Amino acid sequence: MTISTLQKNINERLDEHYEEMVEIRRHLHMNPELSFQEEETAAFIANYYDTLHIPTHTQVGGHGVLAFIEGAAPGPTIALRADFDALPIHDEKEVPYRSTKPGVMHACGHDGHTATLLVLAKILHAHRDQLKGKIVLIHQHAEEYAPGGAKPMIEDGCLDGVDVIFGTHLWSSEPCGAVLYKSGNFMAAPTAFLFRSKEKADTAPSLT
Repeated sequence: MTISTLQKNINERLDEHYEEMVEIRRHLHMNPELSFQEEETAAFIANYYDTLHIPTHTQVGGHGVLAFIEGAAPGPTIALRADFDALPIHDEKEVPYRSTKPGVMHACGHDGHTATLLVLAKILHAHRDQLKGKIVLIHQHAEEYAPGGAKPMIEDGCLDGVDVIFGTHLWSSEPCGAVLYKSGNFMAAPTAFLFRSKEKADTAPSLT
């Protein structure tokens, strides 16, 4: 089977599983968990892979989850990454899948990231006899709260042996169907700010 034929088959299967992606995303949206508190979400992810008989590692650097798909032939090890923590924001929309946790919601798309990666993994696993190399599915906890979960997951070995890694992020300001991409670091510099009144700022010690 050629690469173009395999890609076409995978794309068709993804279209067939669109409703499953929506169902997973809405389940996660209804049950958000803050950074470093994502026990139920991590268990949901691991259970999804268990039902597909895809090997996993749990509690990677905290609540992180890894899953592994082995291709039938030798090749590179490719990692695909998604995050799954929520934000301390109250969900005010009136929809059936509204967050059930006051003051906590998926306001940054991590429910969508997780849903798409899970279903993509399902399709890739079904085509594993046509794949070369190895695929590592990285589900990162605590992306929203610096220093976050990436560093402890890396220290715990999530990138060991990985040749290249890809990550995506939903971006609602762009037209539906548009894909923006960039090699290297991108949207990877969280910064915390401390605001003080002018009176306190005037009396604060100098940093120079």
